[in-house]
Amino acid sequence: MKLAKTIIIAAVAMTASVTVPAMAAASETESLTVLTDKKPSKKAKAEIRDVHFHVHLHCANCVKKVQENIAFEKGVKDLKVSLEDQTVDIKYDASKTSEETLKAAIEALGYPVAENGAAHHHHHE
Repeated sequence: MKLAKTIIIAAVAMTASVTVPAMAAASETESLTVLTDKKPSKKAKAEIRDVHFHVHLHCANCVKKVQENIAFEKGVKDLKVSLEDQTVDIKYDASKTSEETLKAAIEALGYPVAENGAAHHHHHE
């Protein structure tokens, strides 16, 4: 009889010790999935947008200056600067930057950006 009791106790002790780590493991994996869930949703939230600016660029150096500076702006994915068309096309991540920020960055380089894509070259009095 004594032997049977010890076996039961051992079995209970074993199941108890199994349950506790299993629960701990479950809550750990839950908190892990919460952490990993946050990252992909951030990536999914990356709103890629295109913005088209009319910028008064004078020469190839202006183009180069805009390309070199704006390419490093946060959230900029792609950049096309055209001297011929006087335009700056930017593909950007709207969750990291905005049209206003990009416009301000171009203007900070000394190039006025025309409002609403209409170039203001008509005010020569």
